[in-house]
Amino acid sequence: MKIDIVTIFPEMFSGPFAESILRRAQKKKLVEINLHDLRTWAKDKRRTIDDKPYGGGVGMVMMVEPIVKAIEKIKSKSSKTKTIIVLLSPRGKVLNQKMAQDFSKLDQLVLICGHYEGVDERVRSFIDEEVSIGDYILTGGEIPAMVLVDSIVRLIPGVLEKTEATKNESFAKLKTGNLLEHPQYTRPENFKGLKVPKILLSGNHKKISGWRNKQALKITHKNRPDLIRKD
Repeated sequence: MKIDIVTIFPEMFSGPFAESILRRAQKKKLVEINLHDLRTWAKDKRRTIDDKPYGGGVGMVMMVEPIVKAIEKIKSKSSKTKTIIVLLSPRGKVLNQKMAQDFSKLDQLVLICGHYEGVDERVRSFIDEEVSIGDYILTGGEIPAMVLVDSIVRLIPGVLEKTEATKNESFAKLKTGNLLEHPQYTRPENFKGLKVPKILLSGNHKKISGWRNKQALKITHKNRPDLIRKD
């Protein structure tokens, strides 16, 4: 999979993308991540990519021309068939696991990081999707882009050593709905009086599975009742 990110702060990505699973995925050549400085497509010597909004208002708006030029350049260099252009924006659909799964099956994903007071509305004529990572405001689309990339890359076959790791975690589709993950324990068995449930030490995998499902349902009902199907 190929991921292209258009941003005015490409340096922000060097840390997260150079560590852990994302680093290994790139090293294995399972994903190719390219960072593009939006200012490359600015017209003036000052590399201006924003301007005052028509009609007045607080702050600056990202201009349409540099963003569209970036999109066109990236698309012109690509031979990928399944390519989606995504704008990271508070106005977008909220990211969820289903969305991450769908994106992970693409050949190419182009991410546009919004900033300032938003982008010129005409940019939306050149994108396919608009995505938000939650109902709150951040200073720009860089951190949302990192979150989106992380959620996608781990789902690409071969990235995680055990593919079943993604099947029963929180928000994975189960028969009972999108449940949060069940409790997990490891050594020691007794820590300051807090003991590992005996069922997990029993070796009875059928009973352990049943216990985990009940616990997942209990936790979801308490913390995220909206995830439990009503039908």
